[in-house]
Amino acid sequence: MLQPYCAYHPEREARHQCTRCGRMICDECYDPESKTCRFADCHIKDSAGAGGRAEERGTQHRNRPNQGDWSANTGCRIVVAIFAIIGGLFLLLLAICGGMIFLNY
Repeated sequence: MLQPYCAYHPEREARHQCTRCGRMICDECYDPESKTCRFADCHIKDSAGAGGRAEERGTQHRNRPNQGDWSANTGCRIVVAIFAIIGGLFLLLLAICGGMIFLNY
């Protein structure tokens, strides 16, 4: 497995990831208090195809945590619970009927 290298110091191994821009950074570039880069251009993501400000792209997702996570949706939780109960009852019925057939009732 390849070790990622620092976005600002390509010769150093990255041990941290900035929480604002997502860049992999070394110990010298990492600010442990804010868990971000120590540089002013931190908000600009330079990865290929991304472009623009990370803050502008991700603002709507930061304000609504777990937006894309199905487990945060109460309706999905209820549907999954109902299917789990129905599945459990079906397996119980199958076991009872299978036992009755096996024992010749």
